[in-house]
Amino acid sequence: MTDDSAIGSHTSTVHARRRENPQQRIRQLMWRPVGGGRVAVVGRARNWLTRSLPRLVGLNARIQLGEDTELLLSELITNAVLYAGGVTTVRLRLTGTVLRLTVCDHATATPTARTATTDDEHGRGIALVTALAVRWGVERSRTIAGKCVWLELSTAATSAA
Repeated sequence: MTDDSAIGSHTSTVHARRRENPQQRIRQLMWRPVGGGRVAVVGRARNWLTRSLPRLVGLNARIQLGEDTELLLSELITNAVLYAGGVTTVRLRLTGTVLRLTVCDHATATPTARTATTDDEHGRGIALVTALAVRWGVERSRTIAGKCVWLELSTAATSAA
């Protein structure tokens, strides 16, 4: 049995907003980890994602969505722990067939892609984000010192031609 107070608070919200299609809904889940500056938060974030993603996207998402989201979440959380003083908030937002993953941290520095050699232990995170995400970016936090790195993934199953 897991003590949720030990791994962070869970806030789930469902919002309906009008877009071009008035029936389109925005669904969002948020996690605020306790101890977001420790490496152990990476595993706790993956556990949260494993429980949360199916509730958010349902059963019709593309097969690789869970694996891609878990990999990219791990990369963003690890970057936040190693280079940005730790994670403050993780959000998943679904709008139509677009899943947005956002990881907020304490630093204001924008992540930059590095070129990693085969012997390097670090330096591949942003390259993975660039390769797997439809798009990504950085926003400055409006409420606290820090930033939020976000990326978007398509949930749509691709059809074979």
